[in-house]
Amino acid sequence: MATFAQLRPVELRFRLDQEIMAGPIYRKYEKAARTVWDPKELDYGRDGADWARMTERQRMGIATITVRFEAGEQEVTDELLPMLAAAHALGRFDWVMYISTFIHEEARHSEFFTLWHARVAGLRTPAEKAAYWPLREHTVDPLGRFKVGEPVYEGLPKYGDRLKTAVDSGDAAAIEAAFVQFATLYCAWVEGVLTMPSYEIVIDTTELWDVLPTLRKGFRRILGDEGRHITFGTQANRILIEQNPAYETLAHEVIDEYRGNAVGMLEYQRNVPGLDLHKYQRQKARHYLNRCREMGIEADRSLVDQILDPEIDLVVGVEAG
Repeated sequence: MATFAQLRPVELRFRLDQEIMAGPIYRKYEKAARTVWDPKELDYGRDGADWARMTERQRMGIATITVRFEAGEQEVTDELLPMLAAAHALGRFDWVMYISTFIHEEARHSEFFTLWHARVAGLRTPAEKAAYWPLREHTVDPLGRFKVGEPVYEGLPKYGDRLKTAVDSGDAAAIEAAFVQFATLYCAWVEGVLTMPSYEIVIDTTELWDVLPTLRKGFRRILGDEGRHITFGTQANRILIEQNPAYETLAHEVIDEYRGNAVGMLEYQRNVPGLDLHKYQRQKARHYLNRCREMGIEADRSLVDQILDPEIDLVVGVEAG
């Protein structure tokens, strides 16, 4: 048992002060605390009626996106602990406060999609949802220039483990470097670039077909939450990169690792007929430039050109190799 002399001095037990409460991260905490919505209070009846009259192709187009969102929200909820531990280890209490709401919000998104699939689409079991899951390994670059990876299911656990190892080491520089990589992958790249077109595809499609108003409402509310997540990660990275400019290279390395996920439209983003897919590529490029600006790093113009290049097109639904 620690002696009283070994405990944290009384003056250092107070972590929240007026300077922190005037800062941008604390304001995100305040906004998150005020912006609470309950998926159980939404009305799923109209969506259920719409689903029943939609064609099988329409249902397939929506479900191949929403099942990935459900699983993805659950994955990121489960992978946030290293980010929270790192914020604690770096002594950034405002980050700890905000990330606590971050976890809650990702869990709420998980709940929304689970309820929507059960009450609207009748998808209750993992096997039923897996039937709509598009196979990532069947989306390939025919010229072999780019590899389509799994930044959520492979990348986040990998960079989360690195962050946990850094926290365990107690080396502040190692924690900062690993945090920059984790936040770049999660907040800037996955949330801030790759998933943005998918939100818009669902919103645009449900408006075009005049169906599924609760799904559309849920996506819009999730977008509000995710906007705070994105800007938290980019602001935190900007702080760390300004302190140590060498961290900018680490951010670019993470983005480049999953470059292939941005340059072409992926399988689940192409399952709704009649949409202008180039619109969503333009969105990716714009979001990428915004994330770089927010982090205070120089954008890779070759990546922007590749995202916008109509000649770069992935082949969907084929056996890799």
